[in-house]
Amino acid sequence: MSMPMPTPSGTDSYRNVAAIVIALAILQTATGALSVVGPLTLVSQGAGPLKIGAIVSSYALGFLLGARLAPREIMQVGHIRSIAGFAAAASLGAAALYVSGAMAWWMLVQFIIGVSVAGFLASGESWIADAAPGQHRGAILGFYLVTSKLGFMIGPFLVAGAPSGTATGFLIIAALLTASLIPVCATRRAEPAAPTTTPFSPLRIWHFAPSAIIAAAISGMVSGAVLQLYAVYVQGFAAESVPRTAALFNAAMIGGSVIATWPAGILSDRIDRRLVIAGLALAAGAAALVLALFGGLMPRLGIFVTATLWGAGALSYYGVAVAHAADRAPEGQATGTMSGILMVWALGSMIGPLIASTVMSVTGPSGLFYFAAITLFALTGSMLIRRTGTAPVREEDKSDFEPTATTSVSVIELTDHAEEDAGWSDSQDAEFEDADWRD
Repeated sequence: MSMPMPTPSGTDSYRNVAAIVIALAILQTATGALSVVGPLTLVSQGAGPLKIGAIVSSYALGFLLGARLAPREIMQVGHIRSIAGFAAAASLGAAALYVSGAMAWWMLVQFIIGVSVAGFLASGESWIADAAPGQHRGAILGFYLVTSKLGFMIGPFLVAGAPSGTATGFLIIAALLTASLIPVCATRRAEPAAPTTTPFSPLRIWHFAPSAIIAAAISGMVSGAVLQLYAVYVQGFAAESVPRTAALFNAAMIGGSVIATWPAGILSDRIDRRLVIAGLALAAGAAALVLALFGGLMPRLGIFVTATLWGAGALSYYGVAVAHAADRAPEGQATGTMSGILMVWALGSMIGPLIASTVMSVTGPSGLFYFAAITLFALTGSMLIRRTGTAPVREEDKSDFEPTATTSVSVIELTDHAEEDAGWSDSQDAEFEDADWRD
């Protein structure tokens, strides 16, 4: 008679995923550093907002392609080899950015880095999803997401002392990307199976959750623009120590999202999620308008507080939009829906920097937050209009909110498993064939 396998304790569960979580945190530290070094280097070379916006969009295009192709690569060579290949390509790309200031070169290299970062995230997050035992998946998901955001906050501080336009910042980023391989190579855990989620097409999701599509697209547009171009905005009012000021500004935005994500999600479990999205967008739009109008006049503390409020609104409603789509998804199709929403977000992150950089070329650095304010106010209006036309999901048909990252479909699988292990099933979804309950 075989003995049952022992259930891992909470400590063992975290130990099982510690190596890959550390590796992903180092990766996010590198991407956070790149969000400062890249734009400021381009500015030092005389690049205008339109050029910077196009380069940022090429990174987003690479990220989108990498997210779609990574599962196939993982199936062919395995997780560890995939992570090693993606990390090496990203590290080479970071070093190669210093070789030339030509726009075509930067677009090509940023595209490669985007593909590599997305592939690394997909490989690592699917590993976490497989390694996390059922009874601890929700806690491990939260642990990973917080650790990841902390890495993105720390990255800009590591390059704050590097003079703009020098090789120092790029070497630090390349070193971080190389260092991310160390914990992966040191783990003794067996490789998991490849991820299998297939995203829904945006058009299909639009039929049952158009509000989620709108919110995800605008989230991608706004966050894709601001989180990649904020260093250019900061340069407009920071006469000295631009990298350090940019690092503090980034930390304020990300810190705001960390603070607001859970409260916003819990509130959305109790009221119409579209109202929560509208409220967050309205608050973020107001903060963006203040930054656009008075960024050069306010004291530093006021700027950072306003940036925190902006992050709390603009960077926390994506998870609510995903939850809204999952509430209305056909039975058994929540994970595919969430993956499709991620693709919509990625498309938005390609478009947003192009539009924002166009506005900045006309109005100056403050145009970044003029763009954010207008877009977020439009989201507020669209959510209120959608709510007047359709009834909200019944409270008993809602699933509990889980934080969701805009990284890869693998972390969405982890979220979905966490909900199932918490006692929720697809049978609790709404009856979507009833037109009265459609979005």
